[in-house]
Amino acid sequence: MRSVADNPIILRLGETFTFFRAYLRDIASFLLYATFPVIIIENFLSYYAALYDLSPEIKTLPILIHFMYQPIYTGGLIFLISRLVSGESWSVKESLLVGLGCWLNLLVVNVISSVMIILGLLAFILPGLVIFARLSMAEFSVVLERLSPIDALIQSNRITKQFTWQIIGSILLLSALLIGVKLLINIIIATFSLKHLFVFMVSELIIIILWSNITILLFRYYGLATEASQQDDIRPA
Repeated sequence: MRSVADNPIILRLGETFTFFRAYLRDIASFLLYATFPVIIIENFLSYYAALYDLSPEIKTLPILIHFMYQPIYTGGLIFLISRLVSGESWSVKESLLVGLGCWLNLLVVNVISSVMIILGLLAFILPGLVIFARLSMAEFSVVLERLSPIDALIQSNRITKQFTWQIIGSILLLSALLIGVKLLINIIIATFSLKHLFVFMVSELIIIILWSNITILLFRYYGLATEASQQDDIRPA
């Protein structure tokens, strides 16, 4: 009889948390340098837009900035994780340059997959979750294999077939845990009246660092899916 610990979803989550704890300093250091300057810009824009009741276009500018910049630090984080897994050295500069070099392709992947996922979610939710799982490896293929956006999406759809439900289950569970932590942080800020701009910026950085667990988890599935696909390719017909 299999125990709960033998469940592949629980195993993947355990591996994710173990990796995060082992390399928290590296991950936090990279994300501090990679995201905090942009966090400052976003929060100051939001603060002054609300303070002076600026136009709706200005108020949405922080969201646009985050959407446009997110592929850079995500690409850098993927590169960083790959270096940590292989035991190679890394630097913030090199990681950011990799993210910057993949920016356009990652942005295209994000736009295409986001549109498809939203349409899937509108079709009774489940199709959107399946589409998310099937396209979730595309970013890794762009950064680590230098594939084009379309080729990366096609490959992701192909290699994730046998892991679709595991990805959905583990992502939902991990997301629920992370959302719970985010709500707890917001409750602490409200309870102790810590509504200061700097506190909001630090809490946002902490949340981004914690949400790196999602990238770590998907990186693990990327490795498993790639390995399984290679084995299928060499298996005799």
